[in-house]
This record gives sequence, structure tokens and C-alpha cells, in this order.
Amino acid sequence: MLKKIWQPNKTGLISRITLIIILVAVLSAASSGLIAYTISRNQFAQYVDRFSLNTVQRYSRQVENYYLSYGKLDGFQDWMALGRSGRGPGHMMGNPAGRMMVDRRILVTNPAGIVVADSEELLIGTRLPADNDTYSSYPVRVNGKQIATIQVFSPLKRGLASLENRYLSEIQNRMAQSITLLALAALLVGLLLAKRITRPINTLSSAIHEVARGNLGVRVDYQGDREFMELAEDFNRMAEELYSHEQNRNTLFANIAHELRTPLSIIRGNLEAIQSGNLEMSDEIKSGLVDEIIRLTRLVKDLETMGQAEAGALRLNREFIIPEDIAEALLPLRLSMEEAGIDFRFSLEPGARPFSADRHRLLQILINLLTNAMRLVPENGGKIELSLRTIPQGVEFQLQDNGPGIAAEDIPHLFERFYRADESRSREYGGTGLGLAIARSYVEAHGGHIWVESQPGKGAAFYFTLPQN
Repeated sequence: MLKKIWQPNKTGLISRITLIIILVAVLSAASSGLIAYTISRNQFAQYVDRFSLNTVQRYSRQVENYYLSYGKLDGFQDWMALGRSGRGPGHMMGNPAGRMMVDRRILVTNPAGIVVADSEELLIGTRLPADNDTYSSYPVRVNGKQIATIQVFSPLKRGLASLENRYLSEIQNRMAQSITLLALAALLVGLLLAKRITRPINTLSSAIHEVARGNLGVRVDYQGDREFMELAEDFNRMAEELYSHEQNRNTLFANIAHELRTPLSIIRGNLEAIQSGNLEMSDEIKSGLVDEIIRLTRLVKDLETMGQAEAGALRLNREFIIPEDIAEALLPLRLSMEEAGIDFRFSLEPGARPFSADRHRLLQILINLLTNAMRLVPENGGKIELSLRTIPQGVEFQLQDNGPGIAAEDIPHLFERFYRADESRSREYGGTGLGLAIARSYVEAHGGHIWVESQPGKGAAFYFTLPQN
């Protein structure tokens, strides 16, 4: 009994897909965040540098003016203090440096490295360390001579406490939080997406395991993505083929056993009767035993032929065949039909040319088809006509009879092994149900095609083609 299954199982694939989605999301966010942070920091650093340079340029003019006025820098701190209070020479000379100092600490050192001015008034008269890296240095020259150095505090130096560094640190923290939230979102989306992706895979995997355990009735029912639907359809088609082959195999074994049972039972019964003395070994009994053995031999040979054909091991000895010679080869069968009162005709359409085929296999095809037709047509009034014509691909044979015809439900199975459309009549004439199957195997071994067209009460027409290589 066929059944539908849908049993998604948890597998490692879900974890791997989820992990991949998280890694891709986090790496994408981290790389994007790193790039954005680097660009922001560089742009911010350029802004700070431009601000510092603007401050230095304005402050440098005051240092130059003071030096040109007094010839030295002593007292420059007091002069600038007067400028910041709005009184004194610094103010009179339009000094804007005091306002600048409020936002950025500035030191002015003389050529000896002594601090002569400090915006915070803490390092006046001290020497600035030579390895100091918290200030950026800008020399001030007059007439090519360096008269002072302006030291501007660098707020972006690593480890320094400044508004700028706190701002960049805040950006880093917000970015880390964003990446964390994105990772959590990616985890959730990854789990949902992984389950959605692996659900049909798990279903198909479960179905495959069922088939591997011998349950060929399993089918996958999936509606969703086109690719998975096609995969499910392919699996169902494969399972249906396996199921059909298994049914055919079981039927084949049952038919073989049935075909062997009848002659073996006859042989065994006669021999046991002879052995017990209840039956004498007469010529009639001997002839009957030989007939049954011949039937067994023919059945074994037919089965061997079918096995070779299905395995592709059937060898063909091709030769050129003249269409007119076919009538001569069928003469014994023609005589048998005449004795049964069957009208047999063989016709060649104009233009029929020699063709290449295995003479023995072709004759066997025709004999099997004609023998099958002889069983169907009525005696003393039956008609069978065999015709041959040349087609662009090769040759085509047609065998038409005036028998009772074939039912529509029997036509698809007519060339199957041991299939009988009329069970009682076939057994009456000793048929095994392999004749048409062997004919199909021989035709297909030549690369041709065989089929039948029929309607009940209107006879049957068998066709087969043999392509030319």
C-alpha cells in the first residue's frame, strides 16, 4: 500500500547552515563596521588636523609679531594673557589666539626647548621632554631662522583622555553592540532559514532510508520551491519504477514457477505411476514425456534469451536481406496456416529495398507475431496479411489480422513477459506468454520500435521498424 510521508529530522546540516549564515552576517557586519570606523576616524583625524593647523597658523602670526616687536620671546605668556583679557598689545594687534587656546592646549617653546607660553599656564619655564608624543610640533621661522616651536595637543593619541577619543570610543562601543544584535538576528534568521532549507532534504532522506529498507511504497509530497519539487517528483518517479520492477519481478517468479509446475507435475506423475506399476511405458507415454521436456527446454531457452536481451548482451549478426527472400523463409508457417484454413498474404510495397538485419532474429520476430496471430484468428476464415515497406529511417513491417481484436486495457501490457490477454486460449495452444516479449527484445536490439493498434471486434495490427545504420 502506498503512503505519503513527511517526517523532517534534526541533522547536522541545520547547525552548519545556521553557523554559515551567522558567520556571513557577522563577518559582513564586522567588515562593514571596521571600514566605516576607519573612514570615520580618518575623516575625524583630518578634521582635527585642519583645526589644529588653523590654530597654529593664527597663533604663529602672533609669535612672529611679538618676536619682531621685542626681538625675543620672554614675556610672551603675559602678553598673551593681556590679549585674552581684552587689554594690552595682544588685544591691540587683533590677537585671536586666546579664544583658540580655550579649545586646544598650546605650548610655545624657544629654540632651546623651554616653554615660554602655555595655554593652561602650568609648564612655563620648563623643558618639554624630547620624546614627548602627546603634542604635534610646528616650527615658527622669521627670515629663515627658527625662533620658536608651537606644540599643539593631539587629542587622538592612543591612551589619552580627551573628548575626541571618548567620541571614537563611543563609536566603537555602538558598533560592537550593533554587531552583537546583528549576530542574534542572524542566529534567529539562520535557524528559521536552515529549517526551511533542510526540511525537504530531511523528508527526502527519510524516504530514501525507507526505500533502502525495502519499503518501495514510499512517496514524497512537497509543495514549495521549484528545485525541491522537481527533486521530489524525480524521487517519486524513481520509487514508482522500483515498485513496478519489484512487482514485475514477483510476477515473473510466480509465472516461471507456474509454467514449470505443469510439465514437471506431468513428468513426475507419469514416472511415479510407472515406478509403482500402475502405468506401462508405452510409446504414447514416452512421446508425452518428451513433449513436456521439450516444453521445459523451450521455456528455459526463452528465459535465457530474454535475460541476454535485457542485459544488452544479445549479439546480432547483421547481413543484407532481400525482401523477396522473406516469403521463402516463411513457407513452412504458410503451409501450417493453409492446413488450418487461414488465408495468409505477404506483400511488398513498390520501392522496397534490401536492408541490414540479423536474419535469424528477424525470422524469429515474424514467427512469434504470426504464431500469435494464428491463435487469435478463426480457423477456416481467418485472414493474416504481412506487408513490408521502405521508410526514410529503414524498413517497416505491418502484420494485420481479422481476429477479435485486443482490449484497450491489454495493449500497454501486451509485450510484457508471461502476459496473456486471453489466458485460457493461450494455454490451450501451449503458449508461455514470452513470444511477444522476445519479439520486442529482438526489435529493440536492432534499435527499432514495435507497437500494436487494435479495437475490439476489428482485428489487430502489429507494427515494427528496423532502422538502417
